[in-house]
Amino acid sequence: MYCCKKIQVLGHEIHIALYDTGAGISILIEGGEKGHIGAVAIASAGKVTDSIVFPSHKEDVICEQWSERISAVYHGPVVVQAGVHYDHITPEQIEEILQGLTRELDILVKDLESEG
Repeated sequence: MYCCKKIQVLGHEIHIALYDTGAGISILIEGGEKGHIGAVAIASAGKVTDSIVFPSHKEDVICEQWSERISAVYHGPVVVQAGVHYDHITPEQIEEILQGLTRELDILVKDLESEG
């Protein structure tokens, strides 16, 4: 299964691409003014989450939240990569981005629970 969603936050799109291999889920979250890979997290239900954060990036917060919540429902390995960039962003704007992504995560978790 493959799906891709777009959300609009602060005047720019953030893309969320999900690929379910049947034995694991891979997710890419990227966008804003400049998409990239800032962090990667790997989670599996009941195991410690492993993260890699590239220098001067903070997307590990997104990667860890998504991988841990999804692996708890999916009961398999989940890899999340994220890179969302906005120039001159304020703490309030960061919170708006996080809230938008959390809403999408809530929807995805509900969908996975209904499939399970």
